[in-house]
Amino acid sequence: MKSWGRLVTRLCCGLALLISALPAYARASVTICVENTEFPPFNYFDRDQSVEPRSIGYDIDILNLAFGQSVLSHRVIALPWNRCLKEVKQGTVDAAMSASLNGERRRDYLISAPYYYLTPSYYYLKTDFPKGVQVQHLGQLIDYGNVCGIKNFNYENFGLTPDFHLFQIRSLAHLPEMLTKKRCQFFLARKETLSGTLAINKMDSFYALLAGITVPDAKPEPFYMLISKNSPHKEAIKQLFDAKVNSLNKEGKLQPLLEHHLQLLSQAY
Repeated sequence: MKSWGRLVTRLCCGLALLISALPAYARASVTICVENTEFPPFNYFDRDQSVEPRSIGYDIDILNLAFGQSVLSHRVIALPWNRCLKEVKQGTVDAAMSASLNGERRRDYLISAPYYYLTPSYYYLKTDFPKGVQVQHLGQLIDYGNVCGIKNFNYENFGLTPDFHLFQIRSLAHLPEMLTKKRCQFFLARKETLSGTLAINKMDSFYALLAGITVPDAKPEPFYMLISKNSPHKEAIKQLFDAKVNSLNKEGKLQPLLEHHLQLLSQAY
């Protein structure tokens, strides 16, 4: 019995030495933020839970695939988008999901590989323009009325000029009022996210009143993970995430994963 006890002790000591010899990030936990107003099908709250809702969606699945079997554990938190970006920049949070790029973000963050693409579009009430509104470039919309967008969202990839005046609303919940009361005639959104976002906010009937047009000459807009340059784990995060995105893309699994969540949203809301 004594020899068995000494063997167990030696094994435990050996395991402790092995663990202490691993790289610093091997036992680290990183924090990744998503927007708390939700961005379906990429991140949204699981409403089937009776306790505090957890984030689910395409983003969450990819994070689980990237880090679930790795030496780097992770947790996801939902924050107001501006705060999410600020804390990632400061290093309080390690990374943010579902971000488009502009000059400031290219400068302030370490950028992952793109892991999905969206279509910049503009929307209006069908009753306001029964014959439709087609423009050669987005700036021409001001000839027909005011254009709205969500405050702190990035619309650089929509092709707007720096002097373009965009009426900013705090959240999508204000959109019906802005359009029906004619404070705005147009709203900028990504085609693949608007219907799901309206649905989870119980505004899906409003979507049927809208006409949507792809922004002229707009290319599919890539979205990224933004990684804090101040995170001690930044290189490990980027390496693990990019490698998984690359392998999923080569295996043809990214699009089916996205379609899975689009289907879930259409069934649930």
